[in-house]
Amino acid sequence: MFTKKFELKLYVPENAEVSGDMPDRWARNLKAAAEEMNDRRQAKIPDDATFILKMATPANQGYNPFVPPGFISKSDRSADGIKGTHARNITTAFNRWNDKINAAFATKDGVVAKEFKERVDGSKDRWALQIGAKALRFTGDKIRGRGVAPIASFYLVGDNRASGWTRESDLADGAPYNIARNRQRVALKAAVQQRLIQGGLMVVNQGLSADAMLAENTVNADLLNSMRDPAKCDAFVAAPAADKCFCSWQQDGSGLLYLWIQVGLTV
Repeated sequence: MFTKKFELKLYVPENAEVSGDMPDRWARNLKAAAEEMNDRRQAKIPDDATFILKMATPANQGYNPFVPPGFISKSDRSADGIKGTHARNITTAFNRWNDKINAAFATKDGVVAKEFKERVDGSKDRWALQIGAKALRFTGDKIRGRGVAPIASFYLVGDNRASGWTRESDLADGAPYNIARNRQRVALKAAVQQRLIQGGLMVVNQGLSADAMLAENTVNADLLNSMRDPAKCDAFVAAPAADKCFCSWQQDGSGLLYLWIQVGLTV
């Protein structure tokens, strides 16, 4: 007989409100680290040879599979010609890349990294909009309230603090319950949080399509099965069922995205 330990339905907001001081703190921290950032960048990529080895070559290798064999462009360039041009352009780009970055971090009018800092200040509003529409929808924060990813991950390791994090829109039936193997609670919690943020963004970026949700739900099940203690809960499946464990993205009748989790044990 399947005995349910807990069930959650956690809704994802259309856009998460960024707390008032977040953009300023983001900008302040980034500007404070400006000089160190450029020093570390120069130490890691000091010359043309290192640039080609660590940046240009991996970038070209990553680009090549996107050009199908036998492809001919509108300008009559073959696949090999396109790949060769890309490789040539990127491997000879070090000086231009290095000069542009050094200019942004140069001291001007007595201000270290003046151009970089001005760009950061000019990006605060855009940063707030972007993070509110992306990762923050799934993470939440300590000021405005926790989001889907931390609530779910804390529930799955039996951390009772998560009971107080659910929102009015959520459904919570049962208390947090630890499914992790011995001494793997921390690892499971971290893995689940990152998986749900990544998977949730993939679902959103694909327009909440059924195929995208099934693909991410399958990965959720695989991850949890690799870290669960079989003595504590049944195996996870991708599709929700009354007598199964699952951690699945779903869409309700009004088009809202939510994460539906059920954990139980057959005894």
